[in-house]
Amino acid sequence: MDLQFVTRHLVSGYIPVAAALTIFFAVCRVFGKKQTGAHIAASFVFCFYLVGILTMTGVCIKGSFSPRIAWIPFVDMIRGPVDTVLNVFLFIPLGFFLPVMYGKFDRVGMVAAIGFLVSLSVELAQMFDSGTTDINDLITNTVGACLGYGVFWAVHRAFPNGWVKRIREEGSWCYVELLFFWISAVVIMITIQITIFHTLFT
Repeated sequence: MDLQFVTRHLVSGYIPVAAALTIFFAVCRVFGKKQTGAHIAASFVFCFYLVGILTMTGVCIKGSFSPRIAWIPFVDMIRGPVDTVLNVFLFIPLGFFLPVMYGKFDRVGMVAAIGFLVSLSVELAQMFDSGTTDINDLITNTVGACLGYGVFWAVHRAFPNGWVKRIREEGSWCYVELLFFWISAVVIMITIQITIFHTLFT
């Protein structure tokens, strides 16, 4: 993937995602669910990152169902150490964002579970002619999310002056909001994103 390709698909995906977020928070406010300005701003940044994951993993490209599955763990990690490192780094921000934004995910076990599920959904989407579904990606992505939690823990310990409280959402709403963000991003990237891409850039 060249930089121009990534940038154009990222932009064409994030435009409708940002619009969906705007409507989502407006509806929440109408029904009395108020979030802080810091949380809303962080949500827009977080969803930009989610669109970035889908773009970098090729989910932004439409294709036919033609699964290519790599079942053997660890072998490809040794053969392609650069890809392994990149897969780890790709999910570090996820492990950082989750505990910052949601109190329910302020545990490494929860972050690892979400990292695994997000990675699994990406791998399943890649069965539609956009890449290889690889068990090694599940491992490295989950490790990356756990490392991201470690970064959060270190930053939180170094700067403990309540900055997380201004951003973080608590309670069961954490699950609702995160699920909406991820499902919206995936649906948009595999449907209208490609149309917006062709409208803007071809």
